[in-house]
Amino acid sequence: MNILICPLNWGLGHATRCVPIIKTLTNLGHKVIIAADKGPLAFLQKALPDYEFIELPGFEPIYSKSNTQVFKMMASFPKALRHFRRDHKMVESIVKSHNIDAVISDNRFGCWSDEVYSVFITHQLHIRVPHLWKWTTPIINVFNNSYIKKYNEVWVPDYEYDPSLAGKLSHPESKRVKTEYLGILSRFNADNQDVEEKSIKYLVILSGPEPQRTMFEDIILKQANDIDDNVLILRAKPDGCEMPKDIPANVRMLNHVDDETFVKFIKNAKNIICRGGYSSLMDLVRLGRNAYLVPTPGQTEQEYLARHLSKEGYFNWCKQADFQLNKVITPDISLREKYRDNLGYIEDFLQIWTENLR
Repeated sequence: MNILICPLNWGLGHATRCVPIIKTLTNLGHKVIIAADKGPLAFLQKALPDYEFIELPGFEPIYSKSNTQVFKMMASFPKALRHFRRDHKMVESIVKSHNIDAVISDNRFGCWSDEVYSVFITHQLHIRVPHLWKWTTPIINVFNNSYIKKYNEVWVPDYEYDPSLAGKLSHPESKRVKTEYLGILSRFNADNQDVEEKSIKYLVILSGPEPQRTMFEDIILKQANDIDDNVLILRAKPDGCEMPKDIPANVRMLNHVDDETFVKFIKNAKNIICRGGYSSLMDLVRLGRNAYLVPTPGQTEQEYLARHLSKEGYFNWCKQADFQLNKVITPDISLREKYRDNLGYIEDFLQIWTENLR
């Protein structure tokens, strides 16, 4: 079968978690065509150079420098709706021109087809909103469900029963579409080999939208001047990007690293500091590591996940405005004991799913 996969272009997380699905479908003998844009397109082309790619321009929201994103999101809503309609038309065209048998969309609302079976991947079946805007929750979730219902099936990268990684986000009171829980989706393989001596005191994994990404980077660099411990910063920037000026002597900065080096850094870090995007959390869980989470200001999903997982004792967290590098403490709880490996299940699930589509 020919299967079209369309990851959302808001960061790299939606693209990275599609990798195990793409590879498994290929191993099962199917042809996978990838439709993506910008960062996700570049990442997947580098990670999967032998695949066929189609550039599918996506909607890019504008983020605020403040601690709330509500007004920016509201202002961009009409533009988003136009992009969803355009995505749908382009996907229908691709389905016809490439003889597509099924479409898998990772959180791109418009990437369904009326002609072939369509799947929507999301961990947000229940959208969280800021407290002052809680009254809008029913409206937002009606909108969310109105698009999800256009798909034949939903795949949730989480466990249906405890321990759930996404908590209430992935477990709404009712489900409107056939829903399958796949467990953790990560491009990394589980590995029980631990590092005896962790040589990196602070590993900072930057990610997420601008301008908040750079604002957090500036906070880290400023506070690194006041400590003697070594700090390694992964900037989530393309290779060749100019580095900031006046980098402290105890700080090493890298724009981008390959997967093998990334895993090595994760294993060698005593403390890991990151945003707390869901795909990053799944990668950490797969690698058996905890982290100190600093959600992107105004991203209620990340703030909810940080609170939810800190209550379970798996991660610590704080708001960006309260961050103090010298007070970072990472929990020392083995996540491997909490979240079972599900690589075998994904392969079995996709084999049955594709056989039922024939």
